[in-house]
Amino acid sequence: MSCIIDIATAVPEFTIEKGDLERFYSEAAGNSDKEFFLKKLNFLNRKTSINKRHSSIPDYNGADFELYKNGNYTASVDDRMALYKTKVLPLASTAIDKVLQQTGIASTEITHLVTVSCTGQFAPGFEFLVARHYGLEHIEKTALNFLGCYAGVKALKQANYIALSDPDACVLIVCAELCSLHFYPSFSDEDMVANLLFSDGAAAVIVCGERNRHVQDKVVLKLDNVATAIIPGSAELMTWDITSTAFRMFLSKDIVKMLQENIQPVIKNFLGRENGNISHWAIHPGGVKIVEAVQEAMGLNKEQLKESYDTLRDYGNMSSPTILFILKKMLDDLKSKGNLGDENIFVAAFGPGINVEMITLACIDNSMNLITSSSQAHAVQE
Repeated sequence: MSCIIDIATAVPEFTIEKGDLERFYSEAAGNSDKEFFLKKLNFLNRKTSINKRHSSIPDYNGADFELYKNGNYTASVDDRMALYKTKVLPLASTAIDKVLQQTGIASTEITHLVTVSCTGQFAPGFEFLVARHYGLEHIEKTALNFLGCYAGVKALKQANYIALSDPDACVLIVCAELCSLHFYPSFSDEDMVANLLFSDGAAAVIVCGERNRHVQDKVVLKLDNVATAIIPGSAELMTWDITSTAFRMFLSKDIVKMLQENIQPVIKNFLGRENGNISHWAIHPGGVKIVEAVQEAMGLNKEQLKESYDTLRDYGNMSSPTILFILKKMLDDLKSKGNLGDENIFVAAFGPGINVEMITLACIDNSMNLITSSSQAHAVQE
């Protein structure tokens, strides 16, 4: 058995409002008919259902320019990676510091480190930056690189495998993505949607094995079942490529249709008889149409996917950390609820492949065991 002890999230300092991004994009694209282009941007931007997002650079709201200097909106991969190297650790460490404080876990108690990022590549990598910063050079390190939006769920599964083999394990997961470093001016609908969807963020998670003392006295999420699936014939519909100037995301218009036609049997085959026992649905909001496709396929209502819609609205698609933002909100709500009954969470995230990563979580209130034990001890003393 393995359990999620707690989750913390972080976003960089620069907030991008809808209008900021539209003005930046219009200027970057250099379209001769700016009025028409702005109208098209505004139309597509409204369809994303994103109110704001965050960036590690000030360029988008015009405060300053760190990447797209002197009107150069096609910065080199070298320039993008140089900024990634300087900015990924401060963002990631903000989330890590929060989760260590929330759990009362010292960095010396961490036995394994799992890092996740698809928006920057170098070696020694992101995992070594984190390890050096927290004095974790001696522990086992796993880097899940360039996987895309489903990698947050993949990291939870990896932590689960570690904890099952080592019940004393204390695994630190950190997902950090700087999607805003990869803006690329383009007039195609697919590129415009990709540029309007993605944003920056980080999340840190502590997962412990069943013998670890930090499992014993709190509300936790037990990792139950895990699965992966690929939607047949979808490999070219979602791609993430490194070009000479940027990491380029391609999102086909056919993704939604493909999910509408295929996602129901994928989820139902995984859940089996447990389908009716799911009380919470954590669906990665790759876009609002993605969430709507799952909602329709599974016969859900919008309220059942509130956390997915709200996260997309307030943060945009941050790639791998996004699902953890959703799970944090659910876990915090469950902790404040009290008198927990049978609370089960279905989690799914999608990425290039099209690959679907799924897990189920069960909420367990171990704090009640502590109260019971304390009461029994007090009774014996009396």
